Amino acid sequence: MRLKKILILLILGVCISASVSCRAETPAREARGLWVECEGSQETLSTKAKIDQLIQRARNSGFNTLFVQVYRHDRAWYNSRYADTTPYRDIVKREKIDPLAYLIQHAHKAGLKVHAWLNMFRIGKVKTAPVLKRFGRDIITRDGKGISLLNYQTSALPDGGYWLDPGDENVTLYLRNIIAEVVRKYPGLDGIHLDYTRYPFNSPYAGSRWAGRNDLGYGKESVRRFKEWTGVDPITMELTRSHCQAWDNWRRHQLNSFVEGAYGLVRRLNPSLDFSVAVIAWADRAYLSSFQDWRRWLDEGSVDFVAPMNYGTDSRMARYLTGTALAARGDRQVYIGLGQYLLGSKPEVLLQQIADCRNAGADGIVLFSYDSICKNPGLFKTLKKSAFQRPAVIPEMAWKKNGNR
Repeated sequence: MRLKKILILLILGVCISASVSCRAETPAREARGLWVECEGSQETLSTKAKIDQLIQRARNSGFNTLFVQVYRHDRAWYNSRYADTTPYRDIVKREKIDPLAYLIQHAHKAGLKVHAWLNMFRIGKVKTAPVLKRFGRDIITRDGKGISLLNYQTSALPDGGYWLDPGDENVTLYLRNIIAEVVRKYPGLDGIHLDYTRYPFNSPYAGSRWAGRNDLGYGKESVRRFKEWTGVDPITMELTRSHCQAWDNWRRHQLNSFVEGAYGLVRRLNPSLDFSVAVIAWADRAYLSSFQDWRRWLDEGSVDFVAPMNYGTDSRMARYLTGTALAARGDRQVYIGLGQYLLGSKPEVLLQQIADCRNAGADGIVLFSYDSICKNPGLFKTLKKSAFQRPAVIPEMAWKKNGNR
């Protein structure tokens, strides 16, 4: 009888141990992403060795998704018909590879997803960009006094560069062509990820009524179209509530239409791809000052997910912004972007922010950036040990299951 009890206890112990072990190995449902810059300290796409190192570090550290920048300042790190392909051609000549194709192939072997990260309306400080040669200088946005950003002092440029005007249809067609060729030429991609899909900040005020003509988006063609539609010239109009509301809504509509059109384009060309946008984490500021209504994009299903750039050292504020973003999620997804570059000497703050995202129920976490972490490579081990020790699978999107994309 005593032997029988001992055997039962041993069996129960084995079962409990196995159960605990199985639970420990059950993958988390979480996207773990890295924004990987095409330029900067690492120039990660420039050689096979650097691409291989990126893949090894990401896999060993517990990441499962790479957002790889391949279009920036109208320059391409892929084979483009439209943009300046000097970076791509230099890599092909030196390394004998297409860097994006090589990365996709080897990342997939390592179990990593790859999203092409494309900067949209900002073209940096490049006055010789192909898009300007194609359509002329008037596609650059202007302020409320009618002054083009091309006439600004370099030190006074908003958000670090010249911006194409989202209300110019030549601009939006050009950028959609950029998106389309990436989708067509790289069928192995897992997603398209847009950045700088907004108007630049040039005023701390909300909307044109309070900006004192210092806000932006008064591109020549956009002003013409608005005047044709309403009979009102936004540059000379009286700054009444109704005029300003109509003009602000107009600019908001340009971005909404661009995102909706880009989403539909990606869906037609490759329905398996995820479509996402990096967005300003302060949703109200994005809406009022940059005319980026990303909560609407989630609500109306114009994106698969957004990545609010919740960069800061104030973890309490970061929690507030995360909660705001997740409240707008609906049946789409939200990946919270965290500014690791601000926290290089404070890994404990980064780990706390990651934990806060999880506690709030975020669908994913994306760190900016790979370059920044490489400056303190010990952080890769810290992340694996303290944040990403448990394996993770990317959560499936609800509408994919139901087939109602």
